[in-house]
This record gives sequence, C-alpha cells and structure tokens, in this order.
Amino acid sequence: MLPLKWSTSHAVFVTEIDDEHKEIFEAVSNVHRALTSHGPLSETRKLTQRLTSCIVEHFAHEERLMRAARYDSIEWHTEKHNAAHRRVEQFVQRIGQGDTQAGLEMVEYLTAWLHDHTRLADRMLGAFLRNQQRCMWKLTFRAGTKPMDACDWVGTDGERFDPA
Repeated sequence: MLPLKWSTSHAVFVTEIDDEHKEIFEAVSNVHRALTSHGPLSETRKLTQRLTSCIVEHFAHEERLMRAARYDSIEWHTEKHNAAHRRVEQFVQRIGQGDTQAGLEMVEYLTAWLHDHTRLADRMLGAFLRNQQRCMWKLTFRAGTKPMDACDWVGTDGERFDPA
C-alpha cells in the first residue's frame, strides 16, 4: 500500500477545507507509520485518537458549511460522512483491543475513501461554495455604498428584486 499524501489532485479549492484535508491525510500517514514500525500500542492508540478527532471535527465543519449555504446535496454528503465514521469506529474498537491488523485495514480503507470522497463529494461541495461566494460578492458589489433606495438589487439569477 502506498502512503497517503495530499496533493492538488485532492484540492477542493476552499482553503479551510483543503487545510483540514491535509491534516487528516497527515494523521492517516502517522498511524500507518506507527503501525508499520511496530511502535508501542499506546502510541498507535494516541495517533488513532488524533485521527478520529480530526475526522469528526472536519465532518462537523463541512456539515455546518453545507447547512449555512443551504447545500442541496447535504443529506447525501452527510450520509457519506456517517458511513465512514461508523466504519472508522469499528476499526478503532479493534485497535483498542490490540488488533494491529485492524489499524492497517483502517489505513487502507481511509486511503481509498479519502481519495474518492475528496475527488467527488468534496469537489462538488467546494464548487458550490465558491459559486455561492462569487454570487454574494457580485450582489455586494452591485449594491455598493449607495442608499438602499438608490440601488439596483439583482439576484444570482440576474433578475431585479426589491429587498424590502
């Protein structure tokens, strides 16, 4: 199995999400290194806990972004997160019992899952968030600093509207 390394092929082009992905990729690599070097079980458990925390925090952050942006595919994306989280928890339980094979299986699973998830589901989310940000900037720019009644209010669809 090749070590997991983040590259621009995993980028979603939303800096905060990409930074969190880098952290998760590094955490997976750290667990893999600890397992293959046959380090102490306590170190593997500590690194596994760190990885789990990174994943849980990242999923929660993405889900907050999706809710705030009213992302249409939130249920589908969240189910992908939930399935991965359930699977990782199963591996973590086995690792806690000293099963180093479970650790290697978890690294293999997460390596494949992260490659797929970042390149499809997260790219879709990233595109949505970037487009929404562009539309908000466009709306803000067009509104400018004129008094409200002197502004032309234009929605993301290009149609004029009354903000009142």
